[in-house]
Amino acid sequence: MITAPVNGSLHGQLSWLVQAPSLLACPPYADAGLQLQREWQRDPGLINRAAEWLAETSQPQRLGLAFEQWVAALVCASEGLELVERNLPIRDGQTTLGELDMLVRDLESGKLWHWELALKFYLGTPEQWYGPNSRDTLERKHKHLFEQQLPRSLLPASRKLLAQRGLKVNGQALLTRGRLFYRNGHPEEPLRHPHHERGWWLPARTLPQQRWRIIEKKNWPTPSMSDKSTTFIDTPELIDYVEAQSRPLMVCSTLRPEPGFIVPVSWPHA
Repeated sequence: MITAPVNGSLHGQLSWLVQAPSLLACPPYADAGLQLQREWQRDPGLINRAAEWLAETSQPQRLGLAFEQWVAALVCASEGLELVERNLPIRDGQTTLGELDMLVRDLESGKLWHWELALKFYLGTPEQWYGPNSRDTLERKHKHLFEQQLPRSLLPASRKLLAQRGLKVNGQALLTRGRLFYRNGHPEEPLRHPHHERGWWLPARTLPQQRWRIIEKKNWPTPSMSDKSTTFIDTPELIDYVEAQSRPLMVCSTLRPEPGFIVPVSWPHA
């Protein structure tokens, strides 16, 4: 665990989280991002307070856990939302059924919402949307979110636990952020948000001669905020590096405005 300093990156990450479009279409569930946007529009100081909250809190190094921490900071710093529970385990006897990511009360309506969160990056192929770790696919994540995670607060075990705490969930909401990377062909399902953030991807062996900068994983959500002092490298050096790492790398180039992934010859079937 590391302690984050108060700096522009925290502010920028939170600004991105609030303003970025969803990655996935939310229906039949609500879009939790709209509640965060409502709070920010009513209170422009929200992001500054959330950044201060984060600066005083131990930050996970894993990107997905850091994303959850950013959301928690925004909810805790808001005037119209209350973070009631976080990562609440649901058990049926000795069996753990899973967790509820967040229980958030909308103080305006009084409703208690079950939020599920996901920060994801997928590369489109004709057969599948694959994550940089190709064992992770968009189809699998979508199914898990919509068939297991979001309905979890409706389970009898969940209702029993919540009732013991004097709580009753009024609805479920989804908060997804991330980017989809396009090349040649991709499945139309599952449905993505029509305004989701986009990028591109290329196999390392097909790279044009350009200069490239590798984006560290901590900056994948906000690649434009990555360290501008990082040295650009030439194409042959990047190819060698990607193949040696045997995993996709996010990059930006001197000629493309959007970030992209460069993938090794073994991806996605390594």
